[in-house]
Amino acid sequence: MSDTPGAGAVLDDRPELRDATEVVLAVDDEQDGWTFDDIPIDSGQFGELVSAGIVEKDGDEYRVADPDAVRAALNGDSEVSNDSRQGLALGDALRFDFDTRATGLLVAALAVVFVARTYVIGSIYRGGDIVLSGNDPYYYRYHVEQVAANAGSAADFGALSVLPGGLANGEPLTIATLWWVASLFGGSNPVIGHVLAWYPVVSALVTSVLLYLLAVRVSGDRRVGLASVLFLAFIPGHAFRTSLGFADHHAFDYPWLGLTALALVVALTTATNRTSLRQPQPWIAAVGIGVGIAGQVLAWEAGPLLVLPASLVVLGQTLLDVSNDRSALVGNAPVLAGVSLGALLAGGVHTITGWQTALVASAPTLLAVGTVIVITTAEVARRVGGTVRQLTAVDFGLGVISLLVFRFGFTAQWGTFDRRLDTLFRSDAIAETYGLFSADAFGFLFLLGLTLFVALPAMVWGINLARSDQSGWLVVSSYAWVLLVLAVIQVRFVGELATFLALFAGLAFVWAASWVDLARPVLTTGDRDFRDVLVPDTRAVASLFVLFLLFGSLGMVQVPVKTSQVVVEDGTYDAATAIEADAAERGLEYPENRVLSRWGQNRVYNYFVNGESRSYGYARQTYEPFVAETDPTEAYGRISNQVGYVVTTEADIERPATMYTRLHQHFGSRNGDVDGLAHYRPLFTSEDGSHKAFAVVPGGTVKGSVAPNATVSVETTVAVSDREIAYERQTTADRNGAFTVTVANPGTYTVTTDSGSETTVEVTEQTVYGGGNVTVE
Repeated sequence: MSDTPGAGAVLDDRPELRDATEVVLAVDDEQDGWTFDDIPIDSGQFGELVSAGIVEKDGDEYRVADPDAVRAALNGDSEVSNDSRQGLALGDALRFDFDTRATGLLVAALAVVFVARTYVIGSIYRGGDIVLSGNDPYYYRYHVEQVAANAGSAADFGALSVLPGGLANGEPLTIATLWWVASLFGGSNPVIGHVLAWYPVVSALVTSVLLYLLAVRVSGDRRVGLASVLFLAFIPGHAFRTSLGFADHHAFDYPWLGLTALALVVALTTATNRTSLRQPQPWIAAVGIGVGIAGQVLAWEAGPLLVLPASLVVLGQTLLDVSNDRSALVGNAPVLAGVSLGALLAGGVHTITGWQTALVASAPTLLAVGTVIVITTAEVARRVGGTVRQLTAVDFGLGVISLLVFRFGFTAQWGTFDRRLDTLFRSDAIAETYGLFSADAFGFLFLLGLTLFVALPAMVWGINLARSDQSGWLVVSSYAWVLLVLAVIQVRFVGELATFLALFAGLAFVWAASWVDLARPVLTTGDRDFRDVLVPDTRAVASLFVLFLLFGSLGMVQVPVKTSQVVVEDGTYDAATAIEADAAERGLEYPENRVLSRWGQNRVYNYFVNGESRSYGYARQTYEPFVAETDPTEAYGRISNQVGYVVTTEADIERPATMYTRLHQHFGSRNGDVDGLAHYRPLFTSEDGSHKAFAVVPGGTVKGSVAPNATVSVETTVAVSDREIAYERQTTADRNGAFTVTVANPGTYTVTTDSGSETTVEVTEQTVYGGGNVTVE
């Protein structure tokens, strides 16, 4: 900044220079550097403008020193950062690093996030195993282990060729990054387990830092940044997806979103004129935009949906530029450079590695082309004197034309796009496909707490701030509203929404605190002067805590509830370890030791038993028909030679003849008129009886001779998880008195007939597992 008086002060003292200043500013807007001969004013006035610091020499040419301040002075506005696009310098946005109080409070807020994500550590590290939460994390665990098994070192990227097509077109960057990080520490399966367990927590912390920077950058108020981080800590839909052990792909998406949004804000608020484009900040931000967009697209096949807010930002910014008679090309040049870089990165990686489909990988290219068209249209509109309404109509028309060209000119790609759109609007048994306000989604309150109610008024306010030519609020408002729409369609986007919802909730909280005189008024302009955090007195701290509880208490309660719902239950883990021990003792290999269970836990069981956790497709197709079957022969034929173990859990099936009732309620034993089962040896039952595991066996056949047509019962006592249960089977002898009955459990059986005769027979484990015979003497 110059030490000379500001433009406002000069023009107030010398109003006769106003016309000359307007002329110089007009030339400066049109030319990047000019000479005295280019301006139609006399040398005396020009000299005064130079001496006042309004004009400065730049090599052999001249330029207006601060066009925004001069424009504000001419408009009669305050010249201190009145142009909304005059934001904080990049170093200012990071100034918390050098402010002891701000840094300490940020660390404290991050500690809250850390505790809220890691308090389940006892459920993740147990029994010497790393028990990831949920079902899908074992899919990623399997594929990371496969890549590691084929890799010679961290530099052996050729090992990624083992990724199947579904994963290479799904979440390739996620898997590649997790493998690469694990390989830096040796790449063993235990190391991979640690990396997958902790990566969601790291994602939460990185996202929190980016959120803090974004909130401070946009509002110029560190208190908003801190409050935003605290709200993020207690948004249940984000907390469980970034909890320790929940190694789903969503946690990998959140930092890319935060990076892209922050980079867009920095780019738009630092690229204020041609002079500012000579500074490094806009171009550093452009790199952030490019990396963020490419990362989003390569990390997840639905990544193009997460790029949609960026397109809305560009469209909105060009409308603001035309409304304020600014060059859209100058102001959006770093954004254009950023999205172009993203297109090059995504397209290059796709070409070299084959990651993602051509349609997904081309999304950044389409964004770059659209950005060029929108900026060009805005620039033309400004030069010909077009209005914002006219530009909006033209942009809408171009959008319709582009859609029609895509629909009828690229039919194959349109077909793929149409199928992806159907997937977005589908709703099936998978919980994350439900809408945010669907009753099947357990209520948006359980996923967002009261944060949505707190944030919505601020989100509406954010639109007004964006319309008042504040680029930072345009960015965060675009992201918040687009992601809210996506979350309304499918709750899988709640985690992505959470970052921006937390920002607006933080803004609303600070505003509410100032309204009740617990804090100074909130800033929303992103001015150069931060609104610092002052440590209030004890009474004020208590009042702020109560206020935060009012806004965030439901989230605080729901975070452990939602997290506990994805943590692997003790019964599931204990059943898996019991099955694994039995399979190891018998020397079974996959698929002999495949586990059939509900599909929602099937990957957990199969990972610990046989390591094959890549798919739950077989379980999803087979388990429900199996447990609902009333014909034991049909049920056994359905899974024979394909399944080694069956796990049952509590279900609303009450018919006594179903396989579920026979197994889960009676351990395969006869019950009343319902016969017992021959091929399911009980191995495990949880203490509460919610989980039961059975080995699928050929069974041992007991033969003998009794009176013709006599009823024969064979019964023994079986020990299952320190619990003794009775196991009985019954049959009828033929007209010659011969009988056979197959039993699933080894042991000493008491053989009785309806005439009262009684004898015993020993059935060995080898007989049960080998399908042998024993004869009653």
